[in-house]
Amino acid sequence: MRHIILACLLLTGCGKKVVLRDANVYQAELDQYHKWATVQAEHLRDFIEEHCTCDSDAEGPQFEDPECEKAADFVLTIEARAEWHKQMSLWNAGLLPADKEPSKTPPTIEPLTCPLPAGLTDGE
Repeated sequence: MRHIILACLLLTGCGKKVVLRDANVYQAELDQYHKWATVQAEHLRDFIEEHCTCDSDAEGPQFEDPECEKAADFVLTIEARAEWHKQMSLWNAGLLPADKEPSKTPPTIEPLTCPLPAGLTDGE
């Protein structure tokens, strides 16, 4: 009988696992991830503007190099949504006041065009 009880305890574990994180550490991590994404997007935007060319024969303005197009899509996504994702992460962690709840839906991403539409310039 003792073996059955021991087996049941080992198979069921200790219940739901809960991980508690220090709010300041979590905030610092989110700030760092946000900075990495926005600075990378800023550098990519500079690279695209200096080294990528538009294909005038394409239907609608598109980039000649598909890699430039992928980079441009990344830039537009980060510029449109990085701040929303950061705020939603803070909200989900209970680190924002009730009156600061982000929109349930993320911001719309600008359509991909060549050249890129004007965007963020300060990395924030």
